[in-house]
Amino acid sequence: MQKHNDPAAPLQLTLREADELDTVDESELADYLSDLAPEIGWIIIYFNSLEDDVSRFIRAAILRDPTQDERMDVFLAGMLFSAKARALLDLYGQMLESGVFEVTTEDLRKVDVLLTECATRRNEYAHADWIGMKLGGYVRVKSQSKRSGISHRYKRYDLARLHADVDFISEARDKLCEFNERLWEQLRTHDRVPRDQL
Repeated sequence: MQKHNDPAAPLQLTLREADELDTVDESELADYLSDLAPEIGWIIIYFNSLEDDVSRFIRAAILRDPTQDERMDVFLAGMLFSAKARALLDLYGQMLESGVFEVTTEDLRKVDVLLTECATRRNEYAHADWIGMKLGGYVRVKSQSKRSGISHRYKRYDLARLHADVDFISEARDKLCEFNERLWEQLRTHDRVPRDQL
């Protein structure tokens, strides 16, 4: 059943294989989830903060007028994280095209990879079937329909993995803020920012 010898590696199972896994009994599940729930909460908290920063940086890249910023929020409120991240990355790309800077398109690609990974990790927590946890701490994080049938992706969760994911998303937010500041500083240095935005 395990595709690798690494117990942390995700399992790809068919519907039949997934049904053969034993489910954790209710009392053990309650104890296990009570340990994990606070860390899952931190993942959501840090991810939501990251998403707020993405929205803030979009507003800063487009407008610097409080009235206009409120109007921009009408659009941002209806956008999913992936659309916001894509919009911000595209705006950054346009900024980088305006001159030769120390911040490079390779730096931008790394931010893209980072934001994509944050979204993937957050989604696995937010959409996981926690109540259907299988023995060994395996939780279904995704189901996908394929020509060969339904495929389920299971990941093994424990406190160490949750702590690592909390740290990853928190550090990603710091890296995005640092990238944003570096880019704006270089735009200011090269007189690429209108006076009213200084």
